[in-house]
Amino acid sequence: MRYTLEQARILAGLTQLEMAKKMKMSEKTYIQYEKYRRIFRMDQAYDFVKHVNVPFDSIIFFAGQVQKFCSFNELSCSV
Repeated sequence: MRYTLEQARILAGLTQLEMAKKMKMSEKTYIQYEKYRRIFRMDQAYDFVKHVNVPFDSIIFFAGQVQKFCSFNELSCSV
């Protein structure tokens, strides 16, 4: 299973504001990452994984991967 940033956050039971605080950024900035308008640096990606407790390789970090693997009506994405 592959998960978008939003799906991984929801699975962790966190709101966008809670995740933004954990990632030490504004909610507006976090939302830009979640909508794939920005891309996490590696250290940010590992920090995100730590907070959502989902394996690194199960999270879709790039917009192109979202279109390839996901149906936005589903909670998870298939490979």
